[in-house]
Amino acid sequence: MLTRKIVTSFLILAFLLIWGNHHTSFVISKIHKKPTLQKKTKSTTTSPKKQNKKKDVKSKKKKIRIFSQKVALNAVNTIESFEIHKGILYKKMQFGVEPRRILVHVVEVDIDSTPYEVKILKAKNIIDGLDYLKNIYDDFQFELTRVYGGDLLAVANANFWSAFRNYPIGILVCDGEVISMKKYKEWSTVFFDLDNRPYIDNFQLTGEIVLGNGKKIVIDNVNKRSESDISVLYNKYFGDTIPKVHFEDIEKEVQETISALYSNIDLSDSTEIAVDTNEIRNQIIQSHRQESKEFTTIKLIFKYLEPTLINRKVKVEFVGIDSGVVEIPADGFVVTLAGVDVSQINLKKGEVCHLLFSTDRHSYIAFKSAVSGTPRLVRKGIAKHEAYQEGSRGFRFIASQLPRTAIGTNMSKTKFYLFIAEASKPNQSLGANLSQLSYIAKRIGCFDAMNLDGGGSSIMLVGGKRVGGNEESNGRRISGAIGITFRK
Repeated sequence: MLTRKIVTSFLILAFLLIWGNHHTSFVISKIHKKPTLQKKTKSTTTSPKKQNKKKDVKSKKKKIRIFSQKVALNAVNTIESFEIHKGILYKKMQFGVEPRRILVHVVEVDIDSTPYEVKILKAKNIIDGLDYLKNIYDDFQFELTRVYGGDLLAVANANFWSAFRNYPIGILVCDGEVISMKKYKEWSTVFFDLDNRPYIDNFQLTGEIVLGNGKKIVIDNVNKRSESDISVLYNKYFGDTIPKVHFEDIEKEVQETISALYSNIDLSDSTEIAVDTNEIRNQIIQSHRQESKEFTTIKLIFKYLEPTLINRKVKVEFVGIDSGVVEIPADGFVVTLAGVDVSQINLKKGEVCHLLFSTDRHSYIAFKSAVSGTPRLVRKGIAKHEAYQEGSRGFRFIASQLPRTAIGTNMSKTKFYLFIAEASKPNQSLGANLSQLSYIAKRIGCFDAMNLDGGGSSIMLVGGKRVGGNEESNGRRISGAIGITFRK
């Protein structure tokens, strides 16, 4: 009996020892597995080769994204200053210290004391015309001096333009006559009133013809048919006739457009241009297709009876109705109507109607000139560019130090500023990014300011001579200019 108890106790003890050893080894192995797994995880994430590759990628990205340099903009020095004409001052200013400096050329106009005019000058006086600023200056100066006995005191490049069709981008108005009507994205526009005071805002422009019987013809666009069922007004800036282009000229036009693009591309340009032959051809074909619809549209021909203005009804006389190819009168315009019953128009030759183009803001003010640009640089005294709000996302356009052109006015609109930042040149000038240009605009005296076309387009002439660049160079061909003129 005793022996049986001893054997039983021995078996129980043996079982406990075996179970205990197994359980202990399991716990120990479980404890040792954690650091082993951690070591493996660390080894996969801390590979020296992969870390070096990541550093290389990051360093490369940083190198690519360095476009601008810090400039001590509060260090301002006027290098040169002289009076162009009574109440019109030219200044060459330096922002920063050498070698990190931005050279800015400013034309400051005292509006109340100067018998001058702000003029929008369209290259070759046609909507898709491009020319060098010096040629635009010479053409207008010849007319001004011979006909009016005046002078073109200063001029600089103005509007952005489409790389494919050379059309102005945004609103463009010259002497009260609309060249381009549609607002682009949320871009800003500067309108000039009869006293040459500038108003910068996000304007929209609408148009209509009020007939003698009170009925209205809505003007959907000017000098460009974008849809088949709209009413389009064509004036002298479109050309001699409507329509004017034939399909057999497309390939020739494609090659001319590509050639013009390459001749105008500048490494310091502010526009992102990608030359795609198929895209150019598609753009041209689409444009011609819309324009070819003008062969079948009803065309109403009018002539002006008084000078044209924005926000004022302008008397016009109905000359006649036609179809097919119609000549555009130099002192009038043609309105093309698609899908309209002629009997509903009920116009008689010689009937007096009214043409009205209206702005959605400051509609109580009569305007005579306008040009669009982007972005707003200073708004009500706050220097902060609004590129993102206006629809620009290009990092190069916003952050690169490029040559720039801009306009602005003081709070009371008694002064008007036209200025350019020089191109980036070693040991001379850095050019400006949009943030720097905003600060510069306010420091010059702008309560409101707006950026115009820049890059290779930025050029200014004072007294017919180029300032801020190589005097022997004409820069690049541009779509339009803004000039300050004086009439005796």
